[in-house]
Amino acid sequence: MAGLNPLQIAETIESNDTEFCSHWAQSSEVELAKEKHWYRLTSGIAHPYFNSVFEANIPPEQLTEAIDEAIAPFRERSLPMAWWVGPKSQPASLGQMLVGHGFEHVACEAAMAIRPFDADYERASEEVEVQAVTSITDLRTWVEIMTGVYGLPEFTQEPWFRILKQAGLGSRKKLQHFMAIVDGEVAGVGSIFYGIQAAGIYNIAVLPEFRGQGVASTLTISLLSLIDERGVDLATLCASRKAESLYRQIGFRRYGELNCYAWMPH
Repeated sequence: MAGLNPLQIAETIESNDTEFCSHWAQSSEVELAKEKHWYRLTSGIAHPYFNSVFEANIPPEQLTEAIDEAIAPFRERSLPMAWWVGPKSQPASLGQMLVGHGFEHVACEAAMAIRPFDADYERASEEVEVQAVTSITDLRTWVEIMTGVYGLPEFTQEPWFRILKQAGLGSRKKLQHFMAIVDGEVAGVGSIFYGIQAAGIYNIAVLPEFRGQGVASTLTISLLSLIDERGVDLATLCASRKAESLYRQIGFRRYGELNCYAWMPH
């Protein structure tokens, strides 16, 4: 893919995730800091999804002190946080050390990628129509579905809506959102983030009553088609263990994993 070896693809997947999260700082409600050994994202939303450290590269002999330093800004504001550990994150013992500092290992996601034109486009369902989110009304619906399916608390909806609204809508934006329509109803949602080396697919979420009808597959394939039209030759996503097989059927391959560790203020 684009002349990259498997390790480079794995690192590109993590880099796209970093760019995606960093893009939230387009909003005045989100602060992004590129610190010496990591990126730190902070918001006023009291949920780990919106406060995180990622792409850390810490000398092993400084690890204990560095973890305490990274937690400090969140502890001062009593904010829960997430720490993402992926192929670019160092040292190898980082995850184990985070658990020792009171973090809980809450997710292990497959880091996956595909050349968009290699997707199995025949898996798309003609019963599912995919539309871009172009209005504030649609964006609010998108947020309600995404947060609901992902199990985010209701109090996160309004600030998440404001963050995405400030980032803007439209086909020229780096971050674009989409809805899957079945029989005139919104059945699911998803997003594309156009990064430096790849385009990432994010936030694929299907309402329970529409599952098993090809909505997730069709939505993903439609987004891959748009990525291909833009001339981007590498598409990435991170999949839960439950969803990984679905993406493999489309043509995605696994190149590594991203692990999420959550810390809660006491």
